[in-house]
Amino acid sequence: ALIWTALLLIALDFSLGQITLISWLFLIPISLAGGLIVTRPGFNSLVTLSILGIFGAYFALVYLQRVPLTLSVPPDLLVSLSVALGVVLLILNALVESLVAYLYQTQEAFLKTRVQYLQTLNDLEQIRRELADTQRQVRRIERLSTIGHFAGQLSKTLRTPLETMEIALNQPSETLCQPDLIAKLRHEIATAVRLTDGLQHLADLGRLHIETVNLDDLLAEELAHIHIPENVSISVEQPPVFPSIQADSKQIRLLMHHLIDNAIRAVEEEGGEIRLALASDPEGVRLSVSDNGPGIPEEQLELIFEPLYTTQQQGFGLGLAICQQVVQMHGGQITVDSVVDEGTTFTVSLPRVPRHPPEELAQDSAG
Repeated sequence: ALIWTALLLIALDFSLGQITLISWLFLIPISLAGGLIVTRPGFNSLVTLSILGIFGAYFALVYLQRVPLTLSVPPDLLVSLSVALGVVLLILNALVESLVAYLYQTQEAFLKTRVQYLQTLNDLEQIRRELADTQRQVRRIERLSTIGHFAGQLSKTLRTPLETMEIALNQPSETLCQPDLIAKLRHEIATAVRLTDGLQHLADLGRLHIETVNLDDLLAEELAHIHIPENVSISVEQPPVFPSIQADSKQIRLLMHHLIDNAIRAVEEEGGEIRLALASDPEGVRLSVSDNGPGIPEEQLELIFEPLYTTQQQGFGLGLAICQQVVQMHGGQITVDSVVDEGTTFTVSLPRVPRHPPEELAQDSAG
């Protein structure tokens, strides 16, 4: 009966364990659960050890006469206890195998999810690179379009002084000595020189030279050098302590020059007032230039930053284009508010540190 019981437990353990290879020498079975090789000496071997241990101890005690045969446990009860213990251990073994299989499947699902996540990150990075390339191509196309439009406007602007000089040079030699004609030629030559200077300023905006600058100091320097007509008054509003920023001092000075010069041209014919204001905010600093001139019609506000577009009788339309380029290279923003017959206000917002690396800006300007 004992032998048959032991064989029955081993057969039951074999069927529950799916594939069990029992090494009777070391009593360490190996089971395949859910495709994962698991060594289960704690449970499978207990099934066999429980039988051998109980029966071995019992018969050893009887053999050594430590337990009188009359007081020993009846064999039927001992078999029943062994079978019950074996069944409990087999059930626990099956539960452990199920848990191991579940954990394996969970781990496999987690690994698959992680692989998909990493693949998604790679796809997003590839999309980001493609988007950056597309944006660079769009900027190049826009630049080429702007260059074409700019060249057309430039030819029209230069044509007038060149034609005037050509007509004057075709006059008889005695006519060339007239003071009025000489003054007109000098004026046209100065006009062409001013235009080429403006173009040179626009071309020099290809790279930033970042340093610590104080806008209040730069503004004071610019006001000391710029020509202010007698019928134009300028007032400056600024806090007692103004924060410094990281910027290109020459370009910021150029920005101030063109904004102030643009305001002077707007009011110098009939005289007027210009208000300059410096202010700080959590993200950076602000500079506003206001005048009480004739203002700009609403339909022209979107065009004033285009190169060679101007609403004034004098000027070439390069100043505001230069201002916009300087502000954009520093990662800032320039806006305009204007009311006809009341005046115009230009507001420049600059970050404390340029938002774009100088290398990227240089690449964009060259590309």
